[in-house]
Amino acid sequence: MTNLEEHISKMSNEEIRDNIMSLNTKQLKLIKESSYLNAFNAMNTLKNTLKYKIKNDNMELTSEINLLDYYLNKTIGLLDNSIKYESDNNIKLKLQEIMDIRQELYELSSIIDGYSIEIAYVGELADQYGIKILSNKDYDNVPYSIKKVEDLIIMINEVLSKLKDDYYKYIYVISQIISILPMRLVKENYFSIVKNTIIRNLKPYTKSQVESQINEYKKQFDSSIRDGYGTKFDYYFREIQKLRNINLSDKDMDALDDIVKEIMRLTKEINEIFDFILRLGLISNMIIVINLTDRIPISKEIEDIYYNWIKIIWNEDKEKADELTDQIEKKIKEIEEDIFVDLEEFNILNSEALDREDFNYDDLNEELLYTKKVLTYYNDAKLSDYNILFPEDESLITQEYLEQIVDSLIQYINRSLSKMENIERKVRMRKLLSHIELPFNGIEEFNNYIKYSLDNRVLPKEEINFTINYILYFLEDLLNSKQEI
Repeated sequence: MTNLEEHISKMSNEEIRDNIMSLNTKQLKLIKESSYLNAFNAMNTLKNTLKYKIKNDNMELTSEINLLDYYLNKTIGLLDNSIKYESDNNIKLKLQEIMDIRQELYELSSIIDGYSIEIAYVGELADQYGIKILSNKDYDNVPYSIKKVEDLIIMINEVLSKLKDDYYKYIYVISQIISILPMRLVKENYFSIVKNTIIRNLKPYTKSQVESQINEYKKQFDSSIRDGYGTKFDYYFREIQKLRNINLSDKDMDALDDIVKEIMRLTKEINEIFDFILRLGLISNMIIVINLTDRIPISKEIEDIYYNWIKIIWNEDKEKADELTDQIEKKIKEIEEDIFVDLEEFNILNSEALDREDFNYDDLNEELLYTKKVLTYYNDAKLSDYNILFPEDESLITQEYLEQIVDSLIQYINRSLSKMENIERKVRMRKLLSHIELPFNGIEEFNNYIKYSLDNRVLPKEEINFTINYILYFLEDLLNSKQEI
């Protein structure tokens, strides 16, 4: 028991309130200083990354790279101003400016994420044609055996039984198996499973959380018909379209390998740009935090780090930059430890305040709600949509609206499927099903799905044997490596 816990019962309401307010202010100061330090470090990395991209990238991306350079320099300027003008009366204008940049970066990241999703589908299509070639070559003389299917199901069930106390590994294994199995469901049955599972899974959530998840499912199924797709970084849009227009059905393994290499090259570039935009967006979060806490002064130590950083970032002195990075990382660790210690004390005081019937919490509400807003930006590690961070409606979703919004997803999927060839339909349907948490009513229904997917009446024996061995390899690797999920 801590010293505070021993004596808290003797503290007056006023003392508890004053201690909570004091700790809240201290936490905001630590969060502000941590935001500065994290921004300094990230800026150094991004400036070097962008310098390399400007030097090495192709001319097709010049305007977009220049746009990222503009955003980077703008954020450096806003960070610079926040140090120089802590009490500036125009802080609201600067706050709006960085929030606008954050929104623009969010929209860019969403477009790039769409390219990442779509090129991954092209890769999966190439894999499907490769599987057909390899399975015919390697399993042509291997007979079909229902016992192999039954033994596979037994092993899957044994693995799942071992993982029943680890929920995340359990759903990971099911998801991976679904992503390997051929998709053989007809649309009506598929839509029924998708609809019933999503309604079951999302029933306990708020309206805004459900809307966000449904939009995520739509994006994962088909990003190419979403708003913004193809409007920025259109070089990748054109390259993906070229790949999509290739007739993969008449390609041999060498030709497919060349296509896969091109897919991997583009994927690497797309992921690098997404990572850059995400990091810059997270810097904008830190600058928003700094501006929201403008009334709280920072320590002389953080100011000194800033003056060193601003010289280094413009002079591009790598040796000094590395030394400063080490100093910053040590200071961040110290601050994080202080935040944790103070948070424990804050929770003790807050619990005591809530337990007292005569404690007037109204005095604290405004300050603590403001701190919650600051922490929302500080803890946002995904550059989330503003409407997700600060939802207007936090009420639980109604059954009627839940059914309506899931129906809108089914309609979206159906419209998208109508424009695709059969093999692409199957790939996308399988991918979405693997993304949905536990898309079956119990283990027996899952077992039946496996059995139907590997039925030799609907699938060539060569592909069945290839798939069985692929799943066995996955399960054995999982058990042998004891990998973290």
